[in-house]
Amino acid sequence: MIDEHSTSSDPRPGSPDVKKGWGRFSIVWLVPLVALIIGGWLLWRDVMSKGPEITVTFESAEGIAAGKTAVRYRDVDVGQVVEIDLAEDLDHVRLTIRMDADLGDYLTDKTRFWVVRPRVTVRGITGLDTIVSGAYIEVVPDKTGKKQRDFVGEEEPQIIHDEEDGTRFVLKADELGSLGTGTPVLLRGIEVGEVLDTELTEDASGVTIPIFVRKPFDALVKRDTRFWDSSGIALDLNSGGLSVRAQSVRSVLVGGINFYTPNDSTNDDMASADTVFRLHPSLEKAELLAQGYSQEYILYFDSSVRGLSRGAPVEFNGIRVGTVESVDLEYVVNRNIFRVPVLVTIEPERVRLVGGDLGTRDPQATIETLVANGLRARLKTGSFITGQLFVDLAMNPVSPARYLGDGQGPYPELPTLPQKLDEIANSLTSLLEKVETFPIEEIGIRLLGTVEGMENIVTSPALSDAMTNLKQAAAGVSSLVNNLDTSVLPATQTALDTAREALGGVRDVTAPTSPVRYNLEQALKELSATARSLRDLTEFLEQNPSALILGKSGPKEDE
Repeated sequence: MIDEHSTSSDPRPGSPDVKKGWGRFSIVWLVPLVALIIGGWLLWRDVMSKGPEITVTFESAEGIAAGKTAVRYRDVDVGQVVEIDLAEDLDHVRLTIRMDADLGDYLTDKTRFWVVRPRVTVRGITGLDTIVSGAYIEVVPDKTGKKQRDFVGEEEPQIIHDEEDGTRFVLKADELGSLGTGTPVLLRGIEVGEVLDTELTEDASGVTIPIFVRKPFDALVKRDTRFWDSSGIALDLNSGGLSVRAQSVRSVLVGGINFYTPNDSTNDDMASADTVFRLHPSLEKAELLAQGYSQEYILYFDSSVRGLSRGAPVEFNGIRVGTVESVDLEYVVNRNIFRVPVLVTIEPERVRLVGGDLGTRDPQATIETLVANGLRARLKTGSFITGQLFVDLAMNPVSPARYLGDGQGPYPELPTLPQKLDEIANSLTSLLEKVETFPIEEIGIRLLGTVEGMENIVTSPALSDAMTNLKQAAAGVSSLVNNLDTSVLPATQTALDTAREALGGVRDVTAPTSPVRYNLEQALKELSATARSLRDLTEFLEQNPSALILGKSGPKEDE
């Protein structure tokens, strides 16, 4: 038996000496290891480069295909549609889109999507390139909002303007009319902007119209700038005839918006972005005061107001100073009458003050003073062709103030006068009433009696005899005239010739060179001298009556 622990030599070889380390590792294993590392890196890069996955909802998927339809921004592909599904309610479609990683931070609640297809709009034909390349989805990224991954796409392409190219403003109107997205904004007939969108207000009481005005024209929009709808063709029938106005062919076809700033504007600062303006239906409405003091008054009429409508002018001496706001009909139960209340807005600031200042005086007190001095309202016809009426204010101090209201309403009342036609009709009615009181039957009986009496006179024998005698007298007068022609007239002619000769002799005697006239003039001179001598003698005898006895004493001799 051999001792395993003996130190004697062992003829069998010993166990191998194993060394741990990389000494026996084969280099072949580096190949799959490097491939694994590269594959992992490529996978990580692919995942990171694809960016986030979002969903966009549209009404339909017309022209969109999964794996083919691209998402573009400024004509650069930034994503792709990877899946198309119907929504649970089957009312719309949901697109799953893989966006590029670079746009991850720009996908917020302000980001907008819409499908670009061929469209014919008021701006022209757009999206023609999609006929060949197919439809695609346009995105407008916005980094200012909150991050979001579910979006609702817009069915119509939106006009997106850079703020550096102009300014965005907002218009409000009661009705949209023919305006729409892309409608031009005009200034003196030049297109300077366009309508961005149209939508109802929150309470559906009107419409909101965002517009964009390009530089440098946006600097012309001030705080008191006024906008009006210049769509279509404006017809104006006045005393000068019929006139037709239109801004441009495009505004006739697709509408248009004009604006201007009043010359007396005191605010020269440009309006800030998103400033809200009122869109007036016409230039005439835009020219009315948009700001300043105005006062509402109520007028009552008891006759027909056919032809008077809302928006009709209120004029004073032919100058517009207000507008008719409403025309209604009331029945006064306790008086059993109908009356027509007409609410008007008076704008005193349209009247320029001259020769003084009202200061802090209440405008209502001024109106009351004018009423006391004869201010009255009356309906007048603005056009006999259309029959349109307007409210005319004038000073009629002779006419008493007529109030048809009870003074209980919220508006102060202005006195009114009946229309001219009503006054004429009342006068005719009064005349007819007086005519009806005439004893026409009695007058007819008397007139008939008079006619019968005249008939008896005409047919009486006495009148026949008188006519016979008149004929005989006429024959006598005719015979007398004949005698005058044959005998009296020649004798008269002879007498006239004799008188003519006598007058010729008198003319010769009285001629300036006639001796008779000279002698007569000399005799008249001597007669004048005699008369002067007699006058002197008379005066001397009056002073010396004793001269008739004693005679005229001569000069005394010197002693």
